[in-house]
Amino acid sequence: DHKGAPTMGLLAKAVRKYGVAVARMEEESNRPPLASTSTPRDTIVEPAASEAAAAPSGSGQGSGGKEAPRRYKKVELPTQEQMMMDDVMNNNCMVKMVLSCVMGGVLGAGMGIFFGAFEPMQPGEEKLGVMQTLRNYGRQSLSKSWSYAKGFAAFGALYSGSECVIEQTRAKHDIYNSAYAGCFTGGVMARSGGKEGMAMGCATMAALSVCMDRFMDIH
Repeated sequence: DHKGAPTMGLLAKAVRKYGVAVARMEEESNRPPLASTSTPRDTIVEPAASEAAAAPSGSGQGSGGKEAPRRYKKVELPTQEQMMMDDVMNNNCMVKMVLSCVMGGVLGAGMGIFFGAFEPMQPGEEKLGVMQTLRNYGRQSLSKSWSYAKGFAAFGALYSGSECVIEQTRAKHDIYNSAYAGCFTGGVMARSGGKEGMAMGCATMAALSVCMDRFMDIH
């Protein structure tokens, strides 16, 4: 019995060590992974100021005085194709005028169809059949849509083209460009009303353009 006592003690120690090792392995497996500390390729890390300018020996600062390194993002310069496209879209008055003309025509056509649907019935149409009434409404809507499309297309082309020319002539991007362009567009659109109509159209469109720019905070 006395000879078996040391053997039992060694066996108990081995069992305890095995249990501690298993517990540590389970703890390591359940621990969440550490966050990656790798630096992206497009990030530049500037060394801390305390590391860049090392102090003389004997007068060093503690670790608490070190600054964290600064990180900067690399600036991607536009390519030549992107610069050419931006110049064509933003600085070419002809392109601006054509785009505004097309967009104005589409907007006017949609408004013409919408308002044409609310046209009152003409005398005698109540006696017509359903199909004939729908045809009449379709013709009226198309006629009004074409009229609206021409007006909005002309307005968009005049305003956008004149504003672009005035801005390039003055070499300034401010609210006066919109006022001058609105006055020119309003005067041209109201030319059928004579001098008084042109003056009224100029003043009205200039004020409206300034108010829209103030509201949208373009300049």
